[in-house]
Amino acid sequence: MISYQVYKIMHLFGIALLLLGLGLILGAFATNPAVAKKIRLLGFLSHGLGLLLALTGGFGMAARLGIVSGLPGWIYGKLAIWLLLGAGISLTKRKPQWAPALLASFAVLVGAATFLAIFKPF
Repeated sequence: MISYQVYKIMHLFGIALLLLGLGLILGAFATNPAVAKKIRLLGFLSHGLGLLLALTGGFGMAARLGIVSGLPGWIYGKLAIWLLLGAGISLTKRKPQWAPALLASFAVLVGAATFLAIFKPF
């Protein structure tokens, strides 16, 4: 049986990978085109693995807390943020000129998810 702490590490590591992937994709557009392809591939892999780990770790922690049916509203909020960050890679790829605004919005989304996880307002 996997402990709550292991799920928490998995969740936080997934978030780090997700954001690293988004950053790599944005940064790849500022480099040499030959190098950029490899960086973008690494970014996509990091982003996808990060999404998977964050979701698995999050639901694992919820299960360890005894939340298995009738999910509270704050978990739905975190799932909505997870979807936005997951879709963020498409916007990042299509509109690299929006990099500063995208990075700021990703930071705000992660801050909102952190707020929901700590304070559980609803």
